[in-house]
Amino acid sequence: MSRQDVIAQITEALGGVPGWLSSLPDEQLAQTWGTLGWMFSDTALTSREKALVSYGAAAAVHCTY
Repeated sequence: MSRQDVIAQITEALGGVPGWLSSLPDEQLAQTWGTLGWMFSDTALTSREKALVSYGAAAAVHCTY
């Protein structure tokens, strides 16, 4: 997927592109947008539970962010 396609999807979903997303390199932008899409999609896990899984994974790898 091209950067323009990803930017178009983000703009459609959010009404604009946040600065932190627009500053990402092409490959990272596509991956991050895909991850955000998964986090906010309807699945067996709620958005809260998915956020907690992400938080736990970040803590497990000692993420500095």
